[in-house]
Amino acid sequence: MRKAKLKRIPVTIALAMCICLLLATPVFGQQHIIKPGDSLWKISRAYGVTIESLKAANNLSSDLIIAGKTLTIPTVHTVVRGESLYLLAQRYGTSISAIVSANNITGTIIYVGQKLVIPTAANAPAIKTTVTAQEFELLARAVYSEARGEPFLGQVAVAAVILNRVKHPDFPNTIAGVIYQPWAITAVHDGQFWLTPNQSAYNAAQQAINGVDPTYGAVFYYNPVTATNLWIRTRPIITKIGNHVFAR
Repeated sequence: MRKAKLKRIPVTIALAMCICLLLATPVFGQQHIIKPGDSLWKISRAYGVTIESLKAANNLSSDLIIAGKTLTIPTVHTVVRGESLYLLAQRYGTSISAIVSANNITGTIIYVGQKLVIPTAANAPAIKTTVTAQEFELLARAVYSEARGEPFLGQVAVAAVILNRVKHPDFPNTIAGVIYQPWAITAVHDGQFWLTPNQSAYNAAQQAINGVDPTYGAVFYYNPVTATNLWIRTRPIITKIGNHVFAR
């Protein structure tokens, strides 16, 4: 593999990244900037969620919204075999009561195939990772080059795997070290790593930095359709998000 060299990030970009890290707050899901003429009904229809879930995700007590403000669009999760409200709450960094409230369900029984709106927990406990502006940029590039086109949760998951490796004794102990480890990140090898990340990639990187880990501690991920490495398929699978399998 060609060894890629760290590119210098302009001071203005680095400063912007620092500001982003200082001001960013945990937000799980897409963001919608309210426009004149918007209503909760209109926004809920556009994103395929309920008005109640929008209100729960944004701590709204009424249907009144103000142009220019930002709304968090809650995630919609399809229940698979073996899942419970407890596991979903742990996975998404929210609470059982918040999920129950957002979906107007009674009790805690859920069914395979059921679609649940997952609201954001504004005060969900999470272990944050401290990173530099340059590391944040590297993480966003890794997310974009490896997971663009994946659901937002899958993008967060890729960033989480990189951070999990940093903490794991079998991997380099820096974000740059993990990303540039030979053959660790396919996009570094084929050059896609240097594509300019979109906002979703930065948001996903920030979520992982904030402590969100939908992989439950995975240190490997791969696409089972395209992966040619037989060894990676022997790793114990933890979960599957989008096209990627996450393993330990």
